[in-house]
Amino acid sequence: MPGVPEYIERRLRASVPGDSCVVPGSIPVIAFGDFLSAQVATLGLNPSSQEFQDVYGRELTGADRRFETLSSLGVTSLTDASPEVVQRAYEGCRRYFHRRPYRFWFDQLEQVVTGIGASFYSGSACHLDLVQWATHPKWRDLPKPVRLRLLGQNVPFMLEQIRRSAIRVLLLNGKTVVQAFTEASGVRLQQVELLSGPAHAPSRFYQGRVNEKTLAIGWSFNIQSSRGVTSELRAELTDRVRRVAEAEGFVGKTHSGESI
Repeated sequence: MPGVPEYIERRLRASVPGDSCVVPGSIPVIAFGDFLSAQVATLGLNPSSQEFQDVYGRELTGADRRFETLSSLGVTSLTDASPEVVQRAYEGCRRYFHRRPYRFWFDQLEQVVTGIGASFYSGSACHLDLVQWATHPKWRDLPKPVRLRLLGQNVPFMLEQIRRSAIRVLLLNGKTVVQAFTEASGVRLQQVELLSGPAHAPSRFYQGRVNEKTLAIGWSFNIQSSRGVTSELRAELTDRVRRVAEAEGFVGKTHSGESI
């Protein structure tokens, strides 16, 4: 299929897993932004249901829509959809930050990303998830067997994405992401430092290699949801990420797209 790499087409066409609480009408979110060109990626667990629904469970439509949905694409499934429909689903993911991004969530990570010279909004950074399906209820409320099944089915694709992309720095936001990533991928991260942490409780800082070209950096608090995450702590984290990336020779791009 012109314009859509074969392995991405295969992932988009994958059937919705049964008994996995996937948001009705949603599609696999292969990425938030253009992961093929981005040099920096943040990593989470799985897309929020709010990427497809409002707080009342109604599908986002029209100007409120963030991603394509089965209804916006005019199909009941991507499994046997036309190449043109799959292309639209793919492009919708790549253009996420140029449509209606969930800024309340992403702007809190943007500070850390810009610290190494990249940005979600310039295209030099993107966001990936361990699991590409949005679920309801939230990840933490899913039965453990469902979480394990989804990780087993989805993590191999995420690792292939990183291997085939230009991503040089992968940022893991929070203890749950770090733990799920290391357990599901087999990648080993080393705890290298303690940060001051929310409410002055020590927080762990990790680093390691996903592969030969990609550095992984993680921390044990969640920037968006941990209580006590202050501007000072974000600044401390941003500085630490920048120093590690520079020491390892990994840099992103400036907002203009020029290498730094």
